[in-house]
Amino acid sequence: MTDWLALVIGNTRWHWAWFDGAKLKQVWHTPHLTSLDPGVPKPTLRSILTDWAPPPLLNLPLESMGLWATTVVPSQTHHLQQIPTVRWIDQFFLEGCYPTMGLDRVITLAGAGYRYDWPVLIIDAGTALTFTAGAARKFLGGAILLGLRSHFTALHEYTAALPLAHPSLQLPPRWAKDTVSALQSGVIYTTLASVHQFIQDWQQQYPTTTVIFTGGDGEYLHQLYQQTYQTKQNQTLTERTWFDANLMFWGIFTYRRDVTRAL
Repeated sequence: MTDWLALVIGNTRWHWAWFDGAKLKQVWHTPHLTSLDPGVPKPTLRSILTDWAPPPLLNLPLESMGLWATTVVPSQTHHLQQIPTVRWIDQFFLEGCYPTMGLDRVITLAGAGYRYDWPVLIIDAGTALTFTAGAARKFLGGAILLGLRSHFTALHEYTAALPLAHPSLQLPPRWAKDTVSALQSGVIYTTLASVHQFIQDWQQQYPTTTVIFTGGDGEYLHQLYQQTYQTKQNQTLTERTWFDANLMFWGIFTYRRDVTRAL
């Protein structure tokens, strides 16, 4: 059987991919599972997927299908305890990683190296905004800061009067004349400036690098970045800057490929 599944349990959702060998067939996302009452049977892979998975997948023998998974939320893993085909990715498989580094970042970097070659810089725009850089299958460093929506949430929750704002559909006015626009301007332009500075510094070290945006707000941030920094001076840089939502799945693919080759 060549069909197999990849799963990344993120901070807010479960991210799934269905592969047929080396072909990525479909991707979907599901909410976190809630804790079960005592005495309730643990879910099966079919019961977890029934309401969410592509219908053709449900026609396959899920009970024998391999599931390769990783998580940044360990408390969610108990939902899969009764599924014998789960293979957890729980160790680093790139050089240079530090002990507390999130495996999601390692997997995403490996996926980018596989899909776009090395060197590569990943900008993952999710709950956190992370920069992860590597060359020749080796992690070379990065940074972590608040994601766009986390910025807005923090400003709302840690102040007495500021409302909860959200990313604007278009670039906001830089010099805002109302509170929501001011929040959008501050968060978005500051984030874009930080992104540009990291990209420039990395490109000075590795002029042939590829820069890949990914994550829940990755496409949005990539579009705004292109709008803001698409100039003749930055043409080479922006032409090698793309968005790819599926890097984490290609990272799991590379891990699975390397492990099965070694068997």
